[in-house]
Amino acid sequence: MSDEEKKIIEDAQKLYNQGKWIEAINLLETLTTQNEEEIAVKHRIEAWCYYYIAITIKGEESLKLENLEKSEEYFRLALVGSKKEETIISALNGLVLVLWILGNKEEAWKISDEAIRRFKIEASVWNTRSILARWAKDFKKAIEVCEKVYETAKKVKDYRTAGHGKSNKASVYLELHNKKEALKEYLEAEQMYLKDGKSDFHLENVRKKIKELNN
Repeated sequence: MSDEEKKIIEDAQKLYNQGKWIEAINLLETLTTQNEEEIAVKHRIEAWCYYYIAITIKGEESLKLENLEKSEEYFRLALVGSKKEETIISALNGLVLVLWILGNKEEAWKISDEAIRRFKIEASVWNTRSILARWAKDFKKAIEVCEKVYETAKKVKDYRTAGHGKSNKASVYLELHNKKEALKEYLEAEQMYLKDGKSDFHLENVRKKIKELNN
């Protein structure tokens, strides 16, 4: 990877972290590398950008669907093009979420099972599993897995994923109408994201929830 190509990918990742998803996609379109691994990383970032664009769109179902389908396409391309665990794990996690939202729940469970078999000690695949459990309304299981995510990620100083575990646990409590416990979990998520130092839009979302719950 040339210095220029490396900078494009690094800058695109920073834009993604800041929640500037369209800007990240536009920057990645300038990448001209022919290296399969670099292209896979490009597709991974693009896929997550399209995912977050889709789930934050309000009132435009056709546009939401279009972005989800793009996200699925790029996650699948990232999986085909990469042999690196980091890229594969991220793409599997994203693909599971996209498939569930698109209504392909059976395939989402199947891929989640595959990810757990292949990467059973990886906290992020369990984090994705906790989201599926919550979406499936298995709240007891979701809480259990969220705490496992937090403890596992914290031990290896993966504070971003630890923050996800706490944030997702808070979401479960919100669905259970337990605002007190939700606030407690969001506050712990905030501390994890601050330790991570790169979770800009996740931190922003958690702080927004904390403010809402304190009002």
